Amino acid sequence: MTDLPTEPNRVSAAADHPGRSNERRDVQRAIEHWHRNTWGKDCIPFLDTFDFSPMRGDWGYRFLICGGYTVENSVFVTYGPKFAQLLGLPVKALTSIPFVDQVPQPYRDMFVAGCGQVNLESSPVILEGTFSLESRLQLFRAVFMPILLQPNWSKRLILGSFNCRAGGAS
Repeated sequence: MTDLPTEPNRVSAAADHPGRSNERRDVQRAIEHWHRNTWGKDCIPFLDTFDFSPMRGDWGYRFLICGGYTVENSVFVTYGPKFAQLLGLPVKALTSIPFVDQVPQPYRDMFVAGCGQVNLESSPVILEGTFSLESRLQLFRAVFMPILLQPNWSKRLILGSFNCRAGGAS
């Protein structure tokens, strides 16, 4: 089955990963930044108090999605240049088109799963696994982290990081 991802593995945000690659480091740095903006265990940070300034020049593989509980109404707010290049997206995020319609098909199910899971969690959701593309495996790692716009609002932001790399022939 080409162009279909294997079932992504959900990994604890606290898991230790020896021999981290660049994408693992970025995922870990994004998680650490998210935790610095929370006020306690199982607390979701608020947009009003979230400090994006340290990421100003370091969006790289990161993305920010705004939406509710359905991905069909969620849009990219912004993303980094490496993320755009990796997924073949425009340099500037298109905020008038649902993000799921912009993500290439091979990656779509993983993004839908990550966004769906983070709506049920109050902590980072890490997904990792493989995609089979043109008889080659791509290893991926992603994190999805909730940010509240306002208490009791159904809309929220999802801050994340995604990267993949060639893993050899399948």
